[in-house]
Amino acid sequence: MQEEVFRPVFVYGSLKTGEFNYKRYLDGKVLTVEPKRARIKGKLYDMPYKGYPALQVEALSSDWVYGEVVELLDYETTLSQLDGLEGYYGADHPANEYERSIKTVEVWQERTQEFIAQKAFVYLYRVENDARFTEQAQAVKDGIWRPSVTSNTVE
Repeated sequence: MQEEVFRPVFVYGSLKTGEFNYKRYLDGKVLTVEPKRARIKGKLYDMPYKGYPALQVEALSSDWVYGEVVELLDYETTLSQLDGLEGYYGADHPANEYERSIKTVEVWQERTQEFIAQKAFVYLYRVENDARFTEQAQAVKDGIWRPSVTSNTVE
């Protein structure tokens, strides 16, 4: 039997501290109250028609997507709840809205004033399951997602 490795989770959208899904899914369920600032190479898109963002990781990208790394207290229960929110049914499941993957993120270290690489779970958007993405998703140039003024969708 293989032992599960407890990994932190990189959040970059509605699960960031202060955003609309943080209170429901992460408040009181993370190791430290103060979020760890983090970044990952890739492209971030706002999907106003859904009310939340999409992340595409691109190894050769020169762009950064900024978010937070959280460490879960009740790991299995909270990760399962996050999977539900993100429409993740299991690895490579055809109905996944997001794919949960292990990626290298860079986490800001306050003490040394530098980013340090570490592995974390990241939810990556499955563009192939969204017919509207190409025409309606908008690139977030600074890599920091903010809820759209017109968006009121809570997933």
